[in-house]
Amino acid sequence: MTPQPQTELQKTERRAQLLEAASLVGKQVTSILNLDELLPKTVDIICDSYGFYYAGVFLVDENGKFAVLRAGRGEAGKAMIAAGYKLEIGSHSMIGWSISQRQARIALNVGEDAEHFKNPHLPLTRSEMALPLVVGEKVLGAVTVQSTEERAFSDEDILTLQTMADQLAIAINNADLLKELQRTNEQLLRAKTYEALTAATTQAIHWIGNKALPMTTAVERIRADAASGQKLDEEDLDMLAESARLIIEVKENLLGPIREPQTRPVMAADLVRAAAFQVGLPEALVKVEVEENTPHIQADSAQMVRALYNIMKNSMEAHAKRIYVHIAATLDNRVLIEIADDGDGMLNEMKEKVWAAFVSTKENHTGLGLPATLLIVNQHQGTIAINSAPQKGTVVEIWLPAAHHPQSPILTSSSKNILLVDDNDPWTVFALESLKAAGHTVTRATAIQPADLVLVDEALFGAQMTDILAQLKAHDLLAKTVILSAAPSVDAINLFSRHGVTHVALKPYTTAELTALA
Repeated sequence: MTPQPQTELQKTERRAQLLEAASLVGKQVTSILNLDELLPKTVDIICDSYGFYYAGVFLVDENGKFAVLRAGRGEAGKAMIAAGYKLEIGSHSMIGWSISQRQARIALNVGEDAEHFKNPHLPLTRSEMALPLVVGEKVLGAVTVQSTEERAFSDEDILTLQTMADQLAIAINNADLLKELQRTNEQLLRAKTYEALTAATTQAIHWIGNKALPMTTAVERIRADAASGQKLDEEDLDMLAESARLIIEVKENLLGPIREPQTRPVMAADLVRAAAFQVGLPEALVKVEVEENTPHIQADSAQMVRALYNIMKNSMEAHAKRIYVHIAATLDNRVLIEIADDGDGMLNEMKEKVWAAFVSTKENHTGLGLPATLLIVNQHQGTIAINSAPQKGTVVEIWLPAAHHPQSPILTSSSKNILLVDDNDPWTVFALESLKAAGHTVTRATAIQPADLVLVDEALFGAQMTDILAQLKAHDLLAKTVILSAAPSVDAINLFSRHGVTHVALKPYTTAELTALA
């Protein structure tokens, strides 16, 4: 059945509707700078606004030979994207022709158009329009718009729809420019990191040389005392132990932060607890407040615990009696971790110097903690600031990117009797709820009892780890035990191994990570 000719009034109304829809598309897409969000939303807006059967966005690949489908409407779009659907740029398809010729093309009856590519995923298509995405001299790709009606498009439709495509092209180009800017910034940051590392390494060599010189003298005296049967000098032994500790600390703070971060969604408050535990702070000394609906941060948990450890260690050495940690979401899609103490504070002239390597106001201190922390935060695309005054304490503020991840699916498995050895903290609540939702029977305790699986939090304030390990051995549960650590260290892993526990895992912060352990 051939559609009846439209009246002038109908044409005017349709043109007004198309212009209004094009304006809507422009307003909604030009502010989105993430292609993974921009393109799927665009095809939905096009179909919903214009009432079309299907829309898809193709982008030119790096070699300029193919147009690759990056977003498509509905199940057909999902299926084609999953199959890696692409069309050669040239004259063998409407999309390929539109890109190569930088012109829009209409097939009013797809059965008669030689350039239309019959697609088994879209059997109802009767009319198609291909619109190039062009910015200046650059062709980014093309948009396909399809209808179930023959002769669904007119020449006027090309003008209004091309307006929409031009706006989309600008949005895509802006997203590409932002991505390139971020890539360039990352490369610059990496270059600056290695430049700073080189300078710090030179200083470290001199510093270690100065520490090693008296060590050799002390060793010679100890050997002489041992050969003559005299009692070993305790001061020499203490000096050797302290110098060795400082050299190891230099190594950790110089080499640890330069490892490429392996980021994942992590719970900021739990990393604070892990850092406080590693410093050896009593649980009552650190108060952590998390505002409601604060998201996870996107971070390497081991690196971030190292950064927080350095800050809390400074607070302890500044004679802080309390440390207050406040964690909250910010309006710019980040999470603020504010660490305040009531310690000695510092003079104004020291506030900028503390970021330089080997600068410290304390004796027998490497002065590498805050420089290492700064490096770690920068690698996570975050920022850090410090405010302090003598006798008024210190406040360190860290802003980190919020993690964006869909609700993890609960993985099904056979039901187990799981013992969770941990304090009663927010992570424990998350773990209990997730494991129970997966169908397991879960008990939280700090005393060992029979179970199919034992999950032990390394940052355990409520009991001594050596006592826990002894109880696990007494109940013959070592082979069923997994130690969960936000920041596994070689020393800790060796300790667990000596006690018979060989399975140490990164602490999970999503339901998928957690239930995979079970």
